[in-house]
Order: sequence, then C-alpha cells, then structure tokens
Amino acid sequence: MIDLLHRRKLTVILCSILSISFLAVSLISYFASKNAIHLALVEKELPLTSNAIYAELQKDLVRPFFISSMMASNTFLHDWVAEGEHHPELISRYLKENKETYKVFTSFFVSNKTQRYYYPQGVLKTVSPKDKADKWFYRVRDLKEPYEINIDYDQAHDNTLTIFMNFKVFSQQQEYLGATGVGLSMTRLHQLLSHYEQQYQKNIYLVDRHGNIHLTGSNRLHDSRSIFDIVGLKQVAQAALAGKQQDFQYSTPDEHYLLHVQYMPEVRLFLFVESEENKAIAKLRHALYINFVVFFLVVLATIILTKMMVTLYQNKLALIATIDYLTQLMNRQAFETLSLNILADSRRSQSPLVMMMLDIDHFKKINDNYGHAAGDQVLRSVAVILKNAVREARYYLSLEW
Repeated sequence: MIDLLHRRKLTVILCSILSISFLAVSLISYFASKNAIHLALVEKELPLTSNAIYAELQKDLVRPFFISSMMASNTFLHDWVAEGEHHPELISRYLKENKETYKVFTSFFVSNKTQRYYYPQGVLKTVSPKDKADKWFYRVRDLKEPYEINIDYDQAHDNTLTIFMNFKVFSQQQEYLGATGVGLSMTRLHQLLSHYEQQYQKNIYLVDRHGNIHLTGSNRLHDSRSIFDIVGLKQVAQAALAGKQQDFQYSTPDEHYLLHVQYMPEVRLFLFVESEENKAIAKLRHALYINFVVFFLVVLATIILTKMMVTLYQNKLALIATIDYLTQLMNRQAFETLSLNILADSRRSQSPLVMMMLDIDHFKKINDNYGHAAGDQVLRSVAVILKNAVREARYYLSLEW
C-alpha cells in the first residue's frame, strides 16, 4: 500500500512538472508569437498592403478621375457649347472617342443651357428637376467643390450600377456650362477589389468623408451603406475620417480587426484596409492545439513508462532484499518473516509442519584449502540439489552459512 502511494505520488509529481513546464513554454511562445504577428500587421503589413492597393487603384480609379478632369477643361467642349450646341454628332463622337480610348464604361456631358444629356450614341434625354433620376445633375450644379464621385444607375446602359466622376464645366469667364465625366462599372470595380482582397487577404473598401461606403469587395459589408452602421467600426469611425493616415483596432462579437486608413486626395476618398486578426493567427492557434495533443501523448507515454520502470525497479529491490544472490534462495531476513507466517497458519489450521535443517560438513576446510570460489560453488551446488529434491512439494528453502 505504501509502495502504491509512493508510485502515485511520483507519477503526480512527474506529470505536474511536465505539465507546468510545457504549458509555460507553449503559452509564452504563443503569446510572444501572437504579439509579433500583431505588431507586424500594424507596423508593416497593413501599411504596405494599403500602399500597394493605393497604387493599383490609381490605375483603375484615379485614372478615370483625371480623364473626367481633362474633359471638363477641354476647349473643344467649351467652344462647342459656346457655339450653340449645333451638330450633336460632334459631341457624341468626342464622347465615344474618350470612352474607347480610355476604356471606360461610359462618358457623358449634360448641358446646363439646353438640359440635354449627351452620350456616345447621341442625345439620351433632356434632364428635369422633377425626375428623381436627374437630381444628381442639379446637385452637382450647386456643389461648392468642382466635382463629386457618385454611385448611381446608368440609364444609358439598362440602369447598370455605375460609379460616376461628375465634373463641373466652366467657361473661361467662369460661366457654368454643365457637367461631364466618365463612369466605371461597379461590377468591374467590385471584381477588382475582390481580387485585391483575395490577393492580400484583407478587407478593402472606399469611404467618403461622410462615412458613406462607395465601393467594397468584402461580403460582410454588402448590407452596410455607412461605416457608422457597422458594429465595432462605428466606435472609431469619426476618428478614422479625421486624419490622412491612421491605424485603428475594433472588435465585434466574433472577430478582432486591425484597420489602416489612408486618404486618397485625388478622388477625395478614404481607403480602408483591415485585417481579421483571428484569421492571421489561426495557423499559430492550430499549432498550439497540435502541441497540446502531442503533449498529452507524451505525458501518457511518460506515465506508462514511469509506472513500468518503477514497478520493475521495486520488484528488483524486493528480490535483492529477500533472495540470496549466490544461491538464489531466501536469505535469513526473508526466512524469519515467512517462517512466522507459516507457523501462524499451521496453528490456525491444525496442520502438521515439517522443518528440515542441513549442515555442510567440513565447509570451512574447503574454503581454507581451495579458496572462497570453491566454497561458493559448493553452496550453489547444494542449493540446486535441495531444489531438485523438493521440486514437487510446497517448500521454502533458506540457506545460511
């Protein structure tokens, strides 16, 4: 019982040392790696990714912005309006050339004087303040800024959702002539942002200074029109729109986000690039779980091996303590203990008990004349003879000299 308690105590101590050591090393390593990943995302990966996406967007979004700006300052357009807007085919051909040359989805000009909406195929319509679809034109006319970026339905292309670069057109005398610009297909831009999101493994969206989301490739934002409507993000939305380049963090019930905000002055939009931290550390967490499984198997194997070795060692100690090494018979200590038990059993059961004592004659002379090695051999031989003589009976042999 005492040996069993000692073995259990040894097992518990060993498992405790292994568990505490492993958990300490694993958790310290995990949190250190997690902190390193967090710093790498905030200080390096997000800013670099934002700059890379900015450069890509310059080709896809800023370029049409400058095209619209050049169209608004084109003297051909100014002269054509000043001459009374005769020969509409001239402006249509001009718009068509802009569309085909710069590979945009559409191009247009709306005259403030005649209220006509010109596009590459001719005159689309005459705009009216009573038509809800034409409110954008009067809004642009009353803008303090020289342009706006607006997402609307393109009536010239089956009401396809389009992002328009609407620029105000002024004559050299600063007379308002109308609005011109180009449009980009929202489907195309959404595909581009989705491509960037997959390439960089980030959520990307473009936001104006009022917090309205103009463009995104993120599925989780499809139901949101403003960053002030997004759980978690709305807490930092005002601060995110206050600067030109900043880093933020916010959380939802399911995720923790790291956000980098960069202002794009060319189009007056904020580029939001965010990373889902839990996804970034998913591999690290997976490795931690694998470590726990390996640790459990190691501890289990250690317990089994420890029990086996302790049992083997204790059996060996017990054998050494009770068996004479030379003759492989019980020694005096074991015999005394065993004989007392046998005598007690005999008294209780009233059964006869036979005890036989043998003496080796002239054993001292053998040692003196032939040496202790010869004496040891004699003892071993006698032990073998005794074992063979009582092989079939219940016996207890002890040898003392």
